[in-house]
Amino acid sequence: MTTAPPRAARPTRTPGLYVLAVAVFAVITTEVVPVGILPQVADSFSTTESTAGLLVTLYAGLVALGAIPLTLFTNHLPRKPVLLSTLVAFTASNVLATFAPSFAWLVVARALGGLAHALFFAISIGYASRIAPAGRVGHAMALVAVGGSAGFILGVPAGTALASVAGWRVTFGALAVLVLGALLASLRWLPSVQHTVSGSSALVPGGGKMLAIVWLSGLCFLGHYTVYTYVSPLLLAAGLPAVWLSPALVLFGVTGLVAIRVAGSRLDSHPWRWMILVPAVLTVGLVLVAVTQGTLWLLLVVASVWIAAFGPVGSTYQATLVKVGRSNPEMAGAWINLTSNVGIGGGSALGGAVLSVAGYAALGWVGAAVLVVALALTLVFSRKLRAVVSSADGTESTKRYNQPQDSSDVGLGVTTAAERNTVQDAERLAA
Repeated sequence: MTTAPPRAARPTRTPGLYVLAVAVFAVITTEVVPVGILPQVADSFSTTESTAGLLVTLYAGLVALGAIPLTLFTNHLPRKPVLLSTLVAFTASNVLATFAPSFAWLVVARALGGLAHALFFAISIGYASRIAPAGRVGHAMALVAVGGSAGFILGVPAGTALASVAGWRVTFGALAVLVLGALLASLRWLPSVQHTVSGSSALVPGGGKMLAIVWLSGLCFLGHYTVYTYVSPLLLAAGLPAVWLSPALVLFGVTGLVAIRVAGSRLDSHPWRWMILVPAVLTVGLVLVAVTQGTLWLLLVVASVWIAAFGPVGSTYQATLVKVGRSNPEMAGAWINLTSNVGIGGGSALGGAVLSVAGYAALGWVGAAVLVVALALTLVFSRKLRAVVSSADGTESTKRYNQPQDSSDVGLGVTTAAERNTVQDAERLAA
């Protein structure tokens, strides 16, 4: 009896994944940091907080508008130079913001960052799948997603804390240094990858299934950012002393990271349950924010639960997206980039409009209403969505692969369709 010779071990690319995670953290922090410094920016340029909220709205709007066309336009270019060019643009954006002499210049700086983000996030998702070790594409995506989740959750309190000590300009200066560090690390440790244009022609990889997933994710972002964009002035209006704002946001960030840790070990086993649980808890959290917004200590407790519930949003939807859209991971990344930023920008605009008309008391109710829509759509189309999640996870085809199919599968110990597809994807996509 003969056995297949063992395959040559592929060189580890884990350092590249960590570099991507750091870069994603820097980019997401650049996007959301204005949320914590809106009051300071508004005071510096003698404008209103709702006007200052345009720094979030414009950025997210440009990401949404640019994600698909920029990904298509650069489809024929090598991946690493494209990724590095976006980090150069982010560095320039943050430097320009640091020295912006007027609010208009600050808007221009944010616009440059928004365009860079439109391309960066799509490329980074595809890059992670290409440098993943064989059979570990899902793990690689989760590792890089941690950088994004940490940016969403810790970026705001970290930037706010620094701004409270040294001013908002120093916060943008620190972001420029952080992104520059990610750029230099990428030059050193991020491997180049092969990129076949003919294999990346699908505009909507996964078709309607993928679109359903990305737009449900977008609705979660929309409802959350309707309130979260204005969380700093909301807390101050409830009576929180300005000196305690940064510690409060740090507390929220810690709860979010704990939630990511709890969810991360359970997402693969029950992805469908998390697609229901996440918007449900977010809805309850925002209803309670609306009810308690006049009582500081209750608001702090409720906000901790609400923001913790948002932590697993990215991982919940991306874990399925990357499998459904495996034929063109960059374009799948562009689509969820688009919908997430439609949600962020739309939430910022919607929250600003509500704030100017009805005040803080109405923010939670409006945000919760959006999430009710997301939850209702998930339940109405539960049968189709559940089939999508099961199919993407390979659970419907597991029996077919209970026995190894060829000698290469014997060597790798592949026993399920999901694992088999993951190995094939890694071998096809990675350099």
